[in-house]
Amino acid sequence: MVNRFILQWHLSEHCNLHCLHCYQDGHKPVCLKFDELKNIYEQYKKLLKKMKMKGHINLTGGEPICNPFFFKVLDLIKQDSDLISFSILSNGTLIDAKMAKKIASYNPYYVQVSLEGGKKTNDHIRGKGTYKQIGKGVDNLKKEGIFTSISFTATNINYMEFPKVVKFAKKHNVNNVWSDRYIPLGKEDKSLMLTYNQTRSYLNIMNKEREKLLKKNITIPTVSMYRALQFQMTNDFAYGCTAGDTLLTVMENGDLVPCRRMPIVVGNLLKDDMYDLYINHPLLKELRKNKIPDDCKLCDNAELCHGGLKCLTYALYNDLNHKDVGCNFDV
Repeated sequence: MVNRFILQWHLSEHCNLHCLHCYQDGHKPVCLKFDELKNIYEQYKKLLKKMKMKGHINLTGGEPICNPFFFKVLDLIKQDSDLISFSILSNGTLIDAKMAKKIASYNPYYVQVSLEGGKKTNDHIRGKGTYKQIGKGVDNLKKEGIFTSISFTATNINYMEFPKVVKFAKKHNVNNVWSDRYIPLGKEDKSLMLTYNQTRSYLNIMNKEREKLLKKNITIPTVSMYRALQFQMTNDFAYGCTAGDTLLTVMENGDLVPCRRMPIVVGNLLKDDMYDLYINHPLLKELRKNKIPDDCKLCDNAELCHGGLKCLTYALYNDLNHKDVGCNFDV
């Protein structure tokens, strides 16, 4: 995925679930017309050509499969497979054998399915019966030879259940498990956020699971720890947020934001041009400077980490000049 400009595209708010930690605002049935979606896609292609880069689109929602134009969008991408790859970020509950086979025909880079812990906790967060449905969906994807990943959103009610997610992944032959922390949006209730101590415990739990697999030479699943602060446990390269740099996000109504978890609207693609916004908008220009927060400037990792999760910093302080609240580096 090196030298690729990533677009996270929320096709619509349509979804068949109502998850406890969902970012969607009331599940409003916002859905653009296909011509509007096609126009956004063409704007993205224009940006790639001007930037002389290849692209990758993460199709999400809501639940992207619920969008009535989902496969028509895949048809667009398929025509440009030499320029753009794609992945699908799904809740997994609608992926029956027929759906998995149809998705496989488009050759996705991967399909990511969300799981929030063991059966009891997952079903509390995602809805009764979803744990079993997710397992069936993953099995259908794997039968079609699709690289499948599990996404785990760590909150203060489920972070200790990460080992159960890895156990699920082993049982269902999932290729990869990755995780990041829950981010509150704006003035949204912060009750699900991890505390500093919980963050340290969560990172340690992840790394222990990763080390167990490595010691046993288990290659499927892998536990991916290339997210903010996770390098503190693994001694791998520090992760740096790419929002506004080589990552942009399009919301279900055409709004352009740096990242879903940093919902600062810089324009709307039904009337504005993606490339012009990318080049000229003050916020995106500021993000591309990758400024180091004042309390990180003496840290050896600052040039790569840039202060950790910018979206979390923005949610808590309404500005970016603070280090990640979960960071344990005292400089």
